[in-house]
Amino acid sequence: MRRTRKEREAEKRAFRNMSKAEKIDHIYTYYKLPIFTVCVILAILLQAGIRALTKKDTVLYLAYANVSFGDTLHEELTGGYMSYSGTDVKKNEFIEFPDLYLSDDASAENHQYAYASKIKVLGAISARQMDVVFLNKEAYDLMSTSGFLMELKGIKGLDALLYQRMEPYITENTVIIEDNSVDYDLGKASEYHAVTEEHTNALNVSSFPMFRRAVMDDDVYVAVIANSPRLPAVLSYLEYLLSAD
Repeated sequence: MRRTRKEREAEKRAFRNMSKAEKIDHIYTYYKLPIFTVCVILAILLQAGIRALTKKDTVLYLAYANVSFGDTLHEELTGGYMSYSGTDVKKNEFIEFPDLYLSDDASAENHQYAYASKIKVLGAISARQMDVVFLNKEAYDLMSTSGFLMELKGIKGLDALLYQRMEPYITENTVIIEDNSVDYDLGKASEYHAVTEEHTNALNVSSFPMFRRAVMDDDVYVAVIANSPRLPAVLSYLEYLLSAD
């Protein structure tokens, strides 16, 4: 019901005559819901403002499958590139997927970890949020046969000089074009059959200076995810790996 003018004036006089504690109690009792609503809106606006001011652009999405690098090498692979390319570290960042474990022959205690890593890889690739991956031979074989890796011959048409520098380190691996794995797993086929091709889809970077300094036990490969939408940045990053002392 709408209050009359006299009623509103009487309420104002009554409020002025209240003690400070009574005024606080009155405001809390009658206005706590709108006050709470305003506070929530202000908090949301403040959080959105902070995110907008501090949000960084993603340079590349890097993944590490079955390889583990020390702090020095990791800094060379990330901060070193930022310095090399003149990229502002305050406004740009790498998004990384560390400690991925890919294996078709994982032990019982590592099976769940391998499965979780596989799901993470599939999700990131599906979302086009994985660009460059560092791998050991086992992970390289698995990602190659799955068709996840870019055929590097395509780079030749984009940057012939870069491809020429890459060529001594390019490696070849098997890619499954089609197979009957579903029928075989379901018992509908007695033998597994696959149509395969050999693709040049990784670089063996073990001899690169930064990896030699890190004294890696096994060969390390770097590959590009086939559906990466950040190809110019990928090419720049590969050029850095080839150029770094």
